[in-house]
Amino acid sequence: MSAFGKIVVIMAVVVLAISLDKACDGDPDMLQDVCVADLTNSLTVNGYFCKKNFSEIDFSSMVIAKAGATNNTFGSIVTGANVMKVPGLNTLGVSMARIDYAPGGINPPHTHPRATEMIFVLEGELDVGFITTSNVLITKHIVKGEVFAFPRGLVHFQQNNGDVPAAVVAGFNSQLPGTQSIATTLFASSPSVPDSVLTKTFQVGTKQIQKIKSRLAPKK
Repeated sequence: MSAFGKIVVIMAVVVLAISLDKACDGDPDMLQDVCVADLTNSLTVNGYFCKKNFSEIDFSSMVIAKAGATNNTFGSIVTGANVMKVPGLNTLGVSMARIDYAPGGINPPHTHPRATEMIFVLEGELDVGFITTSNVLITKHIVKGEVFAFPRGLVHFQQNNGDVPAAVVAGFNSQLPGTQSIATTLFASSPSVPDSVLTKTFQVGTKQIQKIKSRLAPKK
């Protein structure tokens, strides 16, 4: 192969590598300085249309400044600081959240289909973990000041096994990472997943499935 031919091949490999790397990124790259989300526009796109007029308010929020109420079924609450709360995040590919846990509270197994997550422990201690696609559990006890990362798309959880409340701040490489809770997805969807699917999947009877569904059903 000639020198020119080798250069062409090398350039092609480099371009392919860059393309594959971008394909594995979070949100698409921005094409302008800012694109503040117009949350009032009824038209839908992959993201949001840009507002014509914006201000500093669109880039700021106090939404995660205070602890959220944890008096619920799981003893935890997630408060998002994403594009829905901070419109200026549109096209920036980042967002945050605050998660508060009562003693014994859990952020149950869930996934974020569009983002990797990293948490920083503000208060308390947590037992956290994620499960790989090879069904390997990676788990750790983390304390105040510690960080822990959950790879994009993998099932993960956090639990406060302590006697005092705990809280973390989470960062995501997506303006709207999405959350799919395993339990509520399977047992509280609308319309509901057929009992026959769940009994076969979990190798239990219909009564057990219906009991779980009743406990996870949205409060009326």
